[in-house]
Amino acid sequence: MKNRNILKKLLLPALFAVLLFAQAVPATAYGQNPFTDVSPSAWYYSDVMTAVESGLINGKTKTTFCPDDYLTYAEAVKLAACMNQVWWTGSVALSNGIPWYQPYVDYAWTTGILSENYDWNGYATRGKFLAIFANALPGDALDAINSVPDDSIPDVPSWYPDAWTIYSLYQAGIVQGDDTHACRPEQYIRRSEVAAILNRMMNPSARLRFSMSADTGITAAPAEPETRKYWIVVDFYDRDDLTVYTEATTLGMILYHNGITLAEGEVPSVDLWNDWLAADMTVTVDTYFYTTESVRQIVPHTTEEIGIDTIPRGDVNILEEGADGESILHYTVTYKNGMEYDRRLDWEEVLTAMVPARAEVGVGGTFVGGDGVTYSYSWKKICKATYYNLVGPTYSGNYTSTRTVATNLDYIPIGTRMYIKNDRYDFGYRVSEDTGHLDPWQVDIWMMDDDPNAPLMSIEGVVRDMEVYFLD
Repeated sequence: MKNRNILKKLLLPALFAVLLFAQAVPATAYGQNPFTDVSPSAWYYSDVMTAVESGLINGKTKTTFCPDDYLTYAEAVKLAACMNQVWWTGSVALSNGIPWYQPYVDYAWTTGILSENYDWNGYATRGKFLAIFANALPGDALDAINSVPDDSIPDVPSWYPDAWTIYSLYQAGIVQGDDTHACRPEQYIRRSEVAAILNRMMNPSARLRFSMSADTGITAAPAEPETRKYWIVVDFYDRDDLTVYTEATTLGMILYHNGITLAEGEVPSVDLWNDWLAADMTVTVDTYFYTTESVRQIVPHTTEEIGIDTIPRGDVNILEEGADGESILHYTVTYKNGMEYDRRLDWEEVLTAMVPARAEVGVGGTFVGGDGVTYSYSWKKICKATYYNLVGPTYSGNYTSTRTVATNLDYIPIGTRMYIKNDRYDFGYRVSEDTGHLDPWQVDIWMMDDDPNAPLMSIEGVVRDMEVYFLD
C-alpha cells in the first residue's frame, strides 16, 4: 500500500447509547420512522432519525420521541461528558452514581467542560446548553466554517455572558438559530434541538453553512462547495482490507457504515483520536492477544569468592559447597498479529532456594622489601627456618651464597624465588638450591659466620614464624 499516510488522532463515532432519560428505549437501526410524534415534514426529522440510528439519542418509548420535551441540566452534562470521553478514549467508562448525575458533573469539572454550577434537575436554557457543549469537544473539532462576526447574532450581543461559546458553535455550523439567526438563549432547549446539535457535533457533513453580517444580521448563503472525496484503506491483520471512497470522515464512522465492529484485541496501530481522516490514508488495525505462560528454570548457584594471599594465585579452596535452585517464572505475554510483542514477568515461584558456595581464591599481592624494592608475590606461607654456613657447591652445581636457601624439593622446587622475613629478621631475596634433605616446608638459610644474624639464629635454633613470600 504505497503513498499512504496515517493521521494522528481521530474521533470515533459515538456509537454509545447515551440515554437521556432513565426509562429510555435502547437505540435500534430503523428501516422506517417508528415515532408517531416525529412527522417527516418536521424540520428536525432527518436529524432525529440520524441521531437515533447512530445511537446518539433514543426515543422515550418505542413509538414516541417527545421532540418538544425539555432537557434538564443533568441530562445535558451527561451528554457532554460522554461525548468528551468518547473523543479522547473511544468509549464511555462513566456510569450513574448518587445522585445519578454526580459522576458526569465531576468529570465535566475535571475536564473543563463546566465553568459554573446549575440546578441539575432544572430545565437547561439554549444559551447554557450551548455553553456546556462548546466545551465538550476540543477546539480543533469545531473549526469555523462560517463567517459570524461579533454582534451579528440578533439576540446575543458580544457582551452577553456566554457569547463566545454561542458564536463558536454558530461559526462551526452546529447551530444557526431561527430564520433571522436569533439564538433565543433564555428559552429552554427541546429534545428535537438536542438531536440536531448532537448529529452536527458528531457528523461534520451535517454541519450548516451560512454567512452573517454585523450590519444586517443575515446575508445570502454562499454556494455549497463541492465535497472532496478520498480513497481510504483500513488494513486489518486477520480479515479482508476495507477500501472506501469517502469525504473526510473518521475511522469509527467508516467502520459503522460498513457494518464492522472491532473485535476484542483489535486496535488501530496509531493514535487516531483528534483529527479527521484525509486523502490517501491507510489505517492499520492490529490484533493483540494476551495470555500467561509459566517457565520452569534451574537457578545456577553463585560463588562468593574470598581473596587471600596464603594459597597460590589462581588456586581455589572450597569452603562451602553450593546448590542450584529451581523456580517457575510466571509471565504475561502479548502477541501482536500472531508474533510475540511483549513479555512481562508477573512473579517468580521459588521451588528450591539456591544456596551460594563460598571459596577462597589465591590473589597474591605486593610488598616493599627491606632493600626498598617492591616485590610481587603469588602467595606466602609461615615456614620453619634454620641456618647453615657450609661453603661449596650445591648438589645442583651452584655455589652457596647469601642468596641460597636449602629446601625440601618435593615442596619447594629448586630455583624457587623467595623473600624471607619476620618481625625480627629480614633475610631478603633468596633462591632455593639443592643442598640436602629437609623437612617439608622448611627453609635452611645460608649465611656467613660473621653475619650479624648468625649468633642469634644459632642460639634460637628453629624459627617457626618466618614468612616466606613466593615471588612471581
